[in-house]
Amino acid sequence: MQFPRLLPGDDRYLSVNERTVLVTRHHIIVLVGPAVQTITALIAVGLISPIAENARIANVLTFIALGLLARLAWKVLDWYNAQIIITDKRIFKMSGLVTRTVATMPLRMMTDMTYNRTPAGRLWGYGTLIVESAGQDQALSHIDYLPQPDEMYRTITGLIFK
Repeated sequence: MQFPRLLPGDDRYLSVNERTVLVTRHHIIVLVGPAVQTITALIAVGLISPIAENARIANVLTFIALGLLARLAWKVLDWYNAQIIITDKRIFKMSGLVTRTVATMPLRMMTDMTYNRTPAGRLWGYGTLIVESAGQDQALSHIDYLPQPDEMYRTITGLIFK
């Protein structure tokens, strides 16, 4: 199984003796919604623009299409830069293009872990990881759209119970 590597510069979030075990990002299925919306809007713009009686309407529709393409590009870049990293000491999630957010939970603090796979998740290969710690609400308690959740679950439980 091939997982992505840390993006350049993201190793600065690791401590000195910390070893990266697994790096992944959300399943690509998270981009399907924005892609379908963009394609649908572009088709509508392409159908309406030629029959628009006013050039302003065609120009507005063109700007809308460009805005939708820019939104899709932003979503793809955001997906690519967001990573979920499991080390031998903790699990953390990095996200954000402009403002980088790093949510961390030490493995020793995990008291309970569950993962769910909906029928769509089983079909497309993603799941949701739910992590609980000792009576605290953590920023990293819910990770949706994890690719290959069976492997992630085995990796995390192997690190917790070693």
